Amino acid sequence: MKCLQVVTYLAVLFSEVFTVSPDWPRICPDIVNKNRWGGRIAVAVDYAIIPIKYVIIHHTVTPECDSQTSCANIMKSIQNFHMDTMDFHDVGYNFVVGGDGKIYEGSGWHKVGAHTRGYNSRSIGLGFIGDFSSKRPLNLQIRAAKDFLECAIQLGELDKNYVLFGARQVSATASPGSQLFKEIQNWTHFVQVP
Repeated sequence: MKCLQVVTYLAVLFSEVFTVSPDWPRICPDIVNKNRWGGRIAVAVDYAIIPIKYVIIHHTVTPECDSQTSCANIMKSIQNFHMDTMDFHDVGYNFVVGGDGKIYEGSGWHKVGAHTRGYNSRSIGLGFIGDFSSKRPLNLQIRAAKDFLECAIQLGELDKNYVLFGARQVSATASPGSQLFKEIQNWTHFVQVP
């Protein structure tokens, strides 16, 4: 009984300190943390000041995935490449959207990623698993990404007036692929000139 009283007390305290949207449970997609996908521990961590002002969209230029198992295998491959070949401290993207509609933790919340030189300390790098040069991501991925961004605002990680753009707008890259870039131009917060 005492455990139930403590939980009730904490719930009331939480509700008095934080304002949570009535849509809260629906807005936040399933975020698969490193333990769940079998990720390695970061070699080092640099912290970003929150709330973050920018979101930069990327694609991973890897095969696509449609289950937590296949997405986890791709995440391990990305992490190994980033850490072992590129000498990054961790996955370069902060988070990655899988073809199963789940969000996969990369370097994570309020941490400096290694995805876009000049913007890493002040942005969330959001990658999409797959190559979206000639095809659009699944609706499931797009919905998960939009829900994730709303969730990030709710958590105080992302500024409510954030600016969103594709990596190609600030870096010599084709990322996030022509079709994904075309898609994000219709999203709220997208800007033509970062």
